[in-house]
Amino acid sequence: MNWQVLTKVYDRIEAEMIKAALEALKIPVELAQESVGGTIPVSFGKFAEIHVLIPKEKREEAQEWLENYDKDEFEVEKE
Repeated sequence: MNWQVLTKVYDRIEAEMIKAALEALKIPVELAQESVGGTIPVSFGKFAEIHVLIPKEKREEAQEWLENYDKDEFEVEKE
């Protein structure tokens, strides 16, 4: 798979939430962070960056979801 960065965040919880939401849409996700950022609590700068990676072929779908996430606009399916 050819991975690319969808976005960068500075909060591990937010990164995990984004990952879970994208995986629910059947979009594979990997999170990448400098190794020191995972062992020493850092909340700013390069060491705090968490890269959300997605497959290149899922870029359009993931980008659409991210735009809605950034605007707090989500559709809820009614059963």
